[in-house]
Amino acid sequence: MSCIRYTVELNDFHGHRFDVTLHIPGRLVRDHGVQIQLPAWIPGSYMLRDFSKHIETISAKEKNAKAGNLILEKLDSNTWFVPASKQDVEVTYRVYAFDTSVRAAYLDQHRAFFNPTSLCLQLLDFSEEPHKLEIKTPSKIDTSASWHVETTMPIKKVDRNGFGTYQANSYEQLIDHPAAIGEFQTISWQSCGTPHRMVIQGAIQQVDSAQLAKDLKAICDAHIQFFEPESRRAPFSQYNFIVNAVGDGYGGLEHRDSTVLLCKRHDLPYVDQDLSQHEAYEDFLGLCSHEYFHAWMVKRIKPKAFDPYLLDQKNHTKLLWLFEGFTSYYDDLQLLRSGRIDFSAYLKRIEKTWNMVLRNPGRHKQSVADSSFDAWTKYYQMDENTPNAVVSYYTKGSLIALALDLIIRQHSRGKQSLDDVIRHLWQMYQLTQQGMAEDDFDRAIEFIIGPSFQSSWKNFRKDFIDGTQDVPLEKLLSIAKVKVSKKTKKATDSSEVAKQLLGIRTTAVNGWVKLTHVLDGSLAQAAGLAAGDVIASFGEERVTPNRLDQVLTQLILQLENGKKISATAYRHDKEYSTSFSASKKELEQRQPVQYSLSAS
Repeated sequence: MSCIRYTVELNDFHGHRFDVTLHIPGRLVRDHGVQIQLPAWIPGSYMLRDFSKHIETISAKEKNAKAGNLILEKLDSNTWFVPASKQDVEVTYRVYAFDTSVRAAYLDQHRAFFNPTSLCLQLLDFSEEPHKLEIKTPSKIDTSASWHVETTMPIKKVDRNGFGTYQANSYEQLIDHPAAIGEFQTISWQSCGTPHRMVIQGAIQQVDSAQLAKDLKAICDAHIQFFEPESRRAPFSQYNFIVNAVGDGYGGLEHRDSTVLLCKRHDLPYVDQDLSQHEAYEDFLGLCSHEYFHAWMVKRIKPKAFDPYLLDQKNHTKLLWLFEGFTSYYDDLQLLRSGRIDFSAYLKRIEKTWNMVLRNPGRHKQSVADSSFDAWTKYYQMDENTPNAVVSYYTKGSLIALALDLIIRQHSRGKQSLDDVIRHLWQMYQLTQQGMAEDDFDRAIEFIIGPSFQSSWKNFRKDFIDGTQDVPLEKLLSIAKVKVSKKTKKATDSSEVAKQLLGIRTTAVNGWVKLTHVLDGSLAQAAGLAAGDVIASFGEERVTPNRLDQVLTQLILQLENGKKISATAYRHDKEYSTSFSASKKELEQRQPVQYSLSAS
């Protein structure tokens, strides 16, 4: 039986355009025609991105017809109607692809990459049909002979470089297999008997393959053994880390059998490099750990709101604090458990996250439950007021997981932990194959930890998940024998301390200092400064990006000595003047509480 099939051609490297043909079997279009639609978002990245805006041309014809094209009716920005036909229909379209992120598609003479959500139109009402995807060997580029395809999509028939036909059981399975094409540095290993690979594009130097294989194997082993301590069996038959190394970038997107990662070239390990001084590599391993954990949490255990994904609209859930926040907790914890970092480094990572959360006033206005629900319009569409209005369900969610883990351990006198709850969620998914309802985590807590914990859990949820209180980590960590100290930094220690005291965040624009954010209740806000303002001077002294650190530290010292400081700025290209004043005591009160952690 003929099936839905896509042909992807890499023809216009310099114009960055894929040519795609969608082959629709006549049996699907014969009676009433069919609607075809490109997704508006990609699972794992909760923002409507309207990928259809990159379709430049589109047309349809009957496969064997001598007449002209069929008339496609556009129903909305990403949906077309294909009229009824007694024959197979071919829809041909050209897609612009020059997005270096992990979410979309990219094509030039050096590499190609795509998520099928950016290239493959969905046949509405037929998403459960088998789908095939053919990637044609590129012919219009000199280096194409050395290019090959990297994807975990099941193979139908391909050549030795991976060009050819792949197959998927459904549209949802199709879009869960990104494809990278070009030349790669490849690292291979087995974790608990399952083949794993990391394929890297964009690294100018030769990476330290042995170090990467050693570290990634340890991390992946730890994750598999965490979820399956007895069987030590992965839920997939293979796994790929697809890495694009660039000058400046960071991010990841999870899939069932793979992940796509974006990192700086500096983040990777290279031969003869002292990795003990390479904190960026530690962050890269943390990113790998985070996305790998998602193979269980999000790609299999998932919110009911994502079961199935509705790809033309927002899919709201209040559980991202669990699925992203708890993943952010376990990504670092698994670095520790796998021996990639020691306990001191682990505490430093907690310290960094905790202090980051405490620096944003928005944590007292928005709960992580609301942040999860509003991710589509707030977290993923950040603006100059985001620090004042939004809390990150990633960072505060990870602190919530840490606190809950510590409370469970204390309640059970070390006999139970958050690990037991997460493993229970995994076991329930394997039994039901269904998404989690909004209150299923509450049920899991009661079932695993017991009725005696319910009062504590309800108060915890009310205060820190549905509420906006700060997580009491100072007390909880101290009980767990971690030394917690308050940081007291002077303005002379760094310009960042001075910025925190003033309540500003800045960037350099054409030799000027521009305010990107002004925090609620800050001295800068009280003086009338606003995000977007360009600063000309502080205290009658010109401010430039190169001199900003020096000027700010002097400004704070003058404020501490009781001086009133003038400021000149431009807003919408119009000059205005204002001034600061604050006592030394007021400055001390305005400094955000920051902590340092160490082993007792």
